[in-house]
Amino acid sequence: MNIEELKDKIPEVCAATRVIVQHYGHTRKFAKHIVALVIKQVDGLTDVELVDLVGTKIGRIIGYRRRPNYSIFSKVRERAEPEIFEELNNWILQDRLNGRQIRLIAQDSTDVPAFSRKDKYARTGHKTPSKREQEDANGDANDMFFGYKLHTIADAENEVPIGFYIAPGNRNDKVFFGELIGQVRRKFRLAFGAKYLGDSAYDSTDIREYLHYHGIKDVIAINGRGHRKSETPKDPEYGKRWAIERIFSRLKGMFGLAENRVIGLKKVSIHIYSCLIAYLMTYLM
Repeated sequence: MNIEELKDKIPEVCAATRVIVQHYGHTRKFAKHIVALVIKQVDGLTDVELVDLVGTKIGRIIGYRRRPNYSIFSKVRERAEPEIFEELNNWILQDRLNGRQIRLIAQDSTDVPAFSRKDKYARTGHKTPSKREQEDANGDANDMFFGYKLHTIADAENEVPIGFYIAPGNRNDKVFFGELIGQVRRKFRLAFGAKYLGDSAYDSTDIREYLHYHGIKDVIAINGRGHRKSETPKDPEYGKRWAIERIFSRLKGMFGLAENRVIGLKKVSIHIYSCLIAYLMTYLM
């Protein structure tokens, strides 16, 4: 889907954004810049290319009356709170998933490379190379990176990301289980017999006990702890965990998640949430 195909969805997003930005002390007019930063991710545009876009009919739908200088978008990233984008993301989720029961949830993380080694908030972390990266490197792909991680929990049946946390790349994945499962339980309804699908990084007694206490079946790979190969669960629905990998693949391949051009946790968070909102506009709205 390209930007032109999203034009019927833009007015609804603009209306919600105008309400949200006022909660943070901005004017309603500020909202158009927020929406523009989201829309640019649909086609992976640069700020200069975005200026050309807002000079078209799409720009008029967003609220632009004339073509701005491209530097306005850098200024917006300086002024805007990442919470604006987070709230817009959550508004779309709750508006579209209202009343829907979620039966399968999957958790994982993906790397977001830093734009510069001078990014003081980025850290060196471990990643699992994709199949393409492995093929390109003849099976010897680098599993280390410098940057950030997007920790995500998703509705695995519908391939919709529903919980998020953005952190430096050196943080352990399972540390964010409590935050993400808490987001899901606060915002959505879990179906009776719901299942949590996780790879061996989430093999933890604390995680399994939490899930059992709340009536959620754990379908988590057993971690060999370096002594033996990790053991895949026998539950036939464990394979649906790959839904979250497909989400990450789309975020990187279609919405430019890996094409980070900004420095600092705040601006990187804005970039990541812009990609997530573009994803939801495309697949959920």
